[in-house]
Amino acid sequence: MKYYPPSNHIYYENSDVPINKLEIKELEILTEIEKELLVRAYEKLHNELNENINFDEKYLCKVHETIFAPLYTWAGKYRTVNISKEIFTKLKNDNFLKNYEDTSKKSEFIDKLSFYICELNVLHPFNEGNGRTLRLFFDMIVTYNGYEYINYEEALENNEYINASIDCMIADCEKIKNIITKGLQKSTL
Repeated sequence: MKYYPPSNHIYYENSDVPINKLEIKELEILTEIEKELLVRAYEKLHNELNENINFDEKYLCKVHETIFAPLYTWAGKYRTVNISKEIFTKLKNDNFLKNYEDTSKKSEFIDKLSFYICELNVLHPFNEGNGRTLRLFFDMIVTYNGYEYINYEEALENNEYINASIDCMIADCEKIKNIITKGLQKSTL
């Protein structure tokens, strides 16, 4: 389900299949390739995590590019609309959420994660792949802080995540917060 009407310039004529480097016009095949690319991106970015990474606007673009560069020329590039930098200024002021290893701060961490996920959902910065990119982006932040990847499985299966993302459009982050609260667990490693 798309949050915004598609930008026709990125799709093959009379379809909802994005124009891609492999010239694949079957959405099912493209979807399978995207799933594999997402798994590879998780592995790559997870292995690159270190204390020098800033979870900033540049990193968000890198996440998108890491997932989608093999398929799309616009991977890692924002849509051609104005994207606010204010959210990334706030994120920088929050030290890119790098100081939440202590479980006594888990509630505050969940509040911050919910806020930033909602704000970036509203920005909808990329033509396609925003949800996957944001989930990977925030999974790297939680991993950095010693947590497991957020478990979104149930929320994705029953469309709870989509409904929560839609609520973000009216500045209601409660559903996203509930998903994160259920899905955020400290790593046992």
